[in-house]
Amino acid sequence: MAKKDKKKVSKIKIKKKAWHKVISPKIFGNKEVGESYLQSPDQAIGRKLVSNLKDLTGNIKDQNVMIGMQINKVDGSTLRTIVVSYQLTPAYVKRAVRKNTAKIEDYYILKTKGGKNVIVKTLVVTINKVQQSVRTALRKELQAFLQAELEKTDFATFVSLLVNRRILNEAKRKLKKIFPSKEVSVRMLKLMDKGLVVEEIIVDDKSTVKKEEVKAEPKIEVKAETKVEEPKVEAKETEKVEEKVEKAEDTEKKED
Repeated sequence: MAKKDKKKVSKIKIKKKAWHKVISPKIFGNKEVGESYLQSPDQAIGRKLVSNLKDLTGNIKDQNVMIGMQINKVDGSTLRTIVVSYQLTPAYVKRAVRKNTAKIEDYYILKTKGGKNVIVKTLVVTINKVQQSVRTALRKELQAFLQAELEKTDFATFVSLLVNRRILNEAKRKLKKIFPSKEVSVRMLKLMDKGLVVEEIIVDDKSTVKKEEVKAEPKIEVKAETKVEEPKVEAKETEKVEEKVEKAEDTEKKED
């Protein structure tokens, strides 16, 4: 009997996909912001996602801000992210501008303490219409203030200060000296790095070296005892005194 030819079947191995959790950065409490369906978690490195700030903080007042993140690290089966942008929603910008107000926008590139270039777009809405000279003064003052604050910290810390509105409130107080403003905000903040963003690490130049305090031992002062020496009477003087006494006694006897 003729042997039957066996058909060769090629078996293609297919890796099974799995769900991997995406975790927010440390400044937002390492909360879960979503899941990704992947064969390997390494495939997600470099991908970007956008989340509403309200979902990260739980505060309804933060619904007008969108936070951009990038997956930069794999921790087991979870995906870690880093902040790459901060942006106001267009609807909020439209609501901020009203009649008889001045809308002042600006665009510039600043640097963080770690040397990263950042695109900054600002928005200032005054309570009344202003002249061009006032607009220029407000732009310059706000740019100088943001540059000084950004040079002190890294990008992630600066975003957290924007979320807390600490920097924006301080900027509003500074601009009030020039002209009162209804709204002072950063419309967009974005890193200029292309590709995978490396987390910014800042090392302080000043090394905090603790100096050992040398405690001086208490000096023990030895007080010399002062001896009072009795005056020495010489022998000759004593003899003279004795003679005088004897003579006085003899004269007394003679008189008697």
